[in-house]
Amino acid sequence: MQADHIKKAIYKGTFWSLLDNFARQAITLLVFVVLARMLQPALFGLMATSILVVQGFKSIAFDSIGTAIVRKKEPDDVDYNTGFWTCVVLSIPFFVVLFLIAPWVEAWTGAKGLSLVMRGVSLMILTSGLCRIHEARLTHNMDFRPLAIRSFLSVLAGGTVGIGMAYAGFGVESLIAQQLVTSLSEFALLWTIVKWKPGFAVSKTSLKELLHYSKYVALTAATNFANQNSDQFFVTYYLGAAASGYYATGKRITNTLNIVISTALLRVSLPAFSRLQDSEKELQSTYLHSTAVTAMVTAPLFVGLAVLSRDVVLLLLGEKWLPSVPVMQIITVIGFLTSIGYYNQSVMLVRNKPQWQAKLTLLYAVTNILAFFAFTRFGLVYTALAFATRALLLFPVSVWCALKLVSLRGRDYVATLLPALLSSFVMALAVIGAGRLLQDVSVLLRVIALVSTGAVVYGIALFFTMPREYRDLCRGMVARLSERRAGA
Repeated sequence: MQADHIKKAIYKGTFWSLLDNFARQAITLLVFVVLARMLQPALFGLMATSILVVQGFKSIAFDSIGTAIVRKKEPDDVDYNTGFWTCVVLSIPFFVVLFLIAPWVEAWTGAKGLSLVMRGVSLMILTSGLCRIHEARLTHNMDFRPLAIRSFLSVLAGGTVGIGMAYAGFGVESLIAQQLVTSLSEFALLWTIVKWKPGFAVSKTSLKELLHYSKYVALTAATNFANQNSDQFFVTYYLGAAASGYYATGKRITNTLNIVISTALLRVSLPAFSRLQDSEKELQSTYLHSTAVTAMVTAPLFVGLAVLSRDVVLLLLGEKWLPSVPVMQIITVIGFLTSIGYYNQSVMLVRNKPQWQAKLTLLYAVTNILAFFAFTRFGLVYTALAFATRALLLFPVSVWCALKLVSLRGRDYVATLLPALLSSFVMALAVIGAGRLLQDVSVLLRVIALVSTGAVVYGIALFFTMPREYRDLCRGMVARLSERRAGA
């Protein structure tokens, strides 16, 4: 059965995609923890703002073209060649523009030193343009192993250089070097690992089709970028580079979890859903199953992070970063919604409704910008609250769009989320209660004890609240493990 084959491909692809994201984010977080203890928060504010500009362009230009290729059922070499040269052509003028406007952005924000950082990281646009279609080809084939290898080695190289320079006494230059070495290593490794090399056989028809589809994806990416990251610009503008560093750090730890899990699932879900787009029942089943499993994994992680955020910051970063704690606690709400919301986006794309997603993200962006304009000047907590409140109020609209396209009822969707949400609530109560008993214990031991307590309580609660099919699956996995151990 095609659905069974696709589910197996999803599990395999998800494993390697999770490994890819875990390697990247784990090493990046470790490097950040080391650098955060050596450098001042204001430097991280400058880097966070600069990286947002680069990532915004990459999402709008390169990812829209890559997505237009991945969502096709059977793209050919002409499509890949056309996409590659389009990315290369776009990268050059945008690199030049970013390099030239950097002083103006620094003057506008009043963030001293921002121009140097922006010009340094702008080189990443060129290397990204050379790599994006290689990534798209691997993604469509659900071959995530090379991407995992690429991430591990490139982030390790960049982190080593960054830490070495910071130890030698360099400041923001160490952060710039970290990003550039990582980007250059990604380019070199990807071109070495991937056998496919771009050719010159391009097609005007393919270009028109890619641009026609990608314009909606690009609009979605632009508005989604404004939706997710405009808060960073408002914080920098109203509150300064140091506050920007605290805010970025509060979001960073939450986003690390989100990127590890959710981005991996989006990578897998889009090509997987594209193979089921002509079979409504199989698409319905896969959509609900994917949402349920994702909620079971991400809900306890984000709830647990919200409860333990103060201890996590003290353990990893130290007391000077405590202003990041309230931001982290509030932003975790968005992390969970994002983790399950990616499937809604994939459904809209494979059902050839990219304009729906574009309109949604435009709505998100407009409401976010208005909220940030009104509340950021009052401080970091108000900014985070505005961000989270908008997400809670408008998330049901995204769900409605996806359910309409796959002909499902709202109660079917809610039923998939209830086990994870109820179990996470029980877990949170248990962790909070245990935390009060361990107030005088060292931070490290307290975190270990509370994480262990939460994991056990959540596992037990989930087992009794999840649907019977998932309990049977768990029993089967335990039985197989027991048989293997007995055989060994």
